[in-house]
Amino acid sequence: MTTLTTPGKAELRAGAADMLKTVGWIKGKYYSDSGKKTGVCLVAAISLAAGLPATALASLKPGTKDADYLARWDVAQDLCNEIATALGRPPHEMTPTRWLSYFNDKPLTTLGDVLAALEGQAA
Repeated sequence: MTTLTTPGKAELRAGAADMLKTVGWIKGKYYSDSGKKTGVCLVAAISLAAGLPATALASLKPGTKDADYLARWDVAQDLCNEIATALGRPPHEMTPTRWLSYFNDKPLTTLGDVLAALEGQAA
């Protein structure tokens, strides 16, 4: 069995930003690969950059005992918490991933806002 190297938060930030720029950014769902509109939301981009399925971070705790998967999930969750906190998420409101989905889908949120959040430039 091959042990994968768990990416760090900086790698996840860069990978997620690259994915949003190349695959496309969407609102209203984690990802779309339909012919009309393809793309991923902020949370799915982080998940995919961690080497996880697009919707993996939607679960509160993975139902696997795979150590590599769990390590990647933990780093991605930590990054989501860090970004949500920087964006002003009150600690008692929603899980970080759910709050970031809400942030991603707000009518006035732009791709620029999402990329700035990933780059640690949240206001």
